Amino acid sequence: MAFKSQNYTLLPQGESEPLTSSRQRTKWNWKRILHFTIPGILVLVLVLFLSISHAIKGSKDSQVFPHPGTAACPQFPAIESLSDDRKKLETEVRGEIDSDDFFNESLKRMQGAVQIPTESFDDMGKVGEDPRWDVFIEFHEYLKKTFPLVYSKLEFTPINTYGILLEWKGRDESLKPYLFMAHQDVVPVLKVTESRWKYPPYSAHYDGRYIWGRGATDCKNNLIGVLEAFETLLEKDFTPGRSILAGFGFDEEISGPQGAQFIAKHLENTRGKDSIELIVDEGGLGIQMVDGATFALPGLGEKGYFDVRITVETSGGHSSVPPDHTGIGILSQVISAVEAEPYEPELTPANPYFTTLQCSAEYAPDMDSWLRKTIKKSLKSKKAAKSVADYIAKKNVFQRYLMQTSQATDLISGGVKINALPEKVYAVINHRIAVESHVDDIRSKLRTLVESKILKRFSMSLDAWGDVSGNTSSSAVGQIILEDFDMPLEPSPVSPFDTDAYKTFTGTIRQVMGEDIIVAPSLMTGNTDTKFYWGLTPNIYRFSPMREEGRANAHTVDERVGMKEHIEAVKFYAQLVLNGDRS
Repeated sequence: MAFKSQNYTLLPQGESEPLTSSRQRTKWNWKRILHFTIPGILVLVLVLFLSISHAIKGSKDSQVFPHPGTAACPQFPAIESLSDDRKKLETEVRGEIDSDDFFNESLKRMQGAVQIPTESFDDMGKVGEDPRWDVFIEFHEYLKKTFPLVYSKLEFTPINTYGILLEWKGRDESLKPYLFMAHQDVVPVLKVTESRWKYPPYSAHYDGRYIWGRGATDCKNNLIGVLEAFETLLEKDFTPGRSILAGFGFDEEISGPQGAQFIAKHLENTRGKDSIELIVDEGGLGIQMVDGATFALPGLGEKGYFDVRITVETSGGHSSVPPDHTGIGILSQVISAVEAEPYEPELTPANPYFTTLQCSAEYAPDMDSWLRKTIKKSLKSKKAAKSVADYIAKKNVFQRYLMQTSQATDLISGGVKINALPEKVYAVINHRIAVESHVDDIRSKLRTLVESKILKRFSMSLDAWGDVSGNTSSSAVGQIILEDFDMPLEPSPVSPFDTDAYKTFTGTIRQVMGEDIIVAPSLMTGNTDTKFYWGLTPNIYRFSPMREEGRANAHTVDERVGMKEHIEAVKFYAQLVLNGDRS
């Protein structure tokens, strides 16, 4: 192996090569290092900055889905019979309910219930003091006569006189019971509207398709349907595995203070909190076609409720020498300021309607392609969710308020004489609170709005729920008061859609009404009697098992229910009782 020779040139004595000092060499090396390193560091810093900015932006836009590991729209299979004997019983029950004889008897039962005008009024006095409650005596007598097996074999407990609590004891006391709910009362029919009805509102006329009358679809159909299901199963000598309860209030249309509230307290006192497995009440959006697919839309939550009274107090006097703005004028400006700043639609996974949309995007074949894509993006992106919310809010006012707190000035009062300046005027604004919001958010917004928009124009004081601001001196021209009009209600807890109770409930829907039905959790903008039952179970499902074409005009002229759809609802209630045997 050859090595390259080295050149050792000898220098003359006394001469030396000018060597670079160590300090010079270090200086030279640092110059080279800095020459190449500084640009690299700058590039690295820029990349890190952009990455962090993108991450921060992404984190702000990221959506947190509250059910990790769960499908955006979980579907559970239709329930199958536990055994051959159970399948035989289920077939017999369905055959009985589908028979012509049952249809004819059910028609008579429904007509008889609708013909009793169990109206409840906002100014009703206490039970036992107000004679308008007496009509419920007749209704109770009718139910006892119409459902003899229910009232002879089930334990009946009257609650606050007219509340109905029925208990069908099951074989296994370790299983928590199911509770079926409905209400006996109906919205009053105003005399001035009676002539506008196609048929008299309490005639319960049957035209071969619908029963017409007040309460036909809200919700004597549910109440009668539950009792028909019980009566039919009792005729078969059926005993449920778990206990089955029915609770029927009598003042739901006026918020249930004497009916459902008393029933719920009784159940908590006798059974304890979290003592019910499943509650099914009226409500939801029923069964309807959505963009080419059939959906069942049970309500898994309810918006909150809050009425705020705004009072303006000013000095009186003769109207011939008025100030530039009377109390009525100032109040009108407060209302205008409120209406000029509506709440924004918001769509988050906390809202059951978010899941409704995910189900539509997944299963509705005729949905707009852009909307489908953006809804799916909203699982991870707040920006996409906002785009969906704004798009839907512009297209459909009903769906808008599934995502947004509503505010509506429904009551106003002021002035007692045409030539006297009003000294005290007020308005009441009703709010239905979005599930992401709270009562205190409403209070805060109203106070801030009055302080920023009204107190700057008028030298007045503001008393906002006892917190006083503004001009409190003797020079003030008056006072504005913000206060609760009645007891506020926070948005309800949202019921889960991954529990055994939910799987049984939705599996029964698909078992009875079609395996092709997509069950999509949804939201209610109004409130039901379930607001008193939150402590009894998390599994509260508001669902009137009625196809869209089978009901119309609840709370208004020409209310009606289809008999074909009612019969299907009876089958649902009966099958849910049968399926309750599953632990």
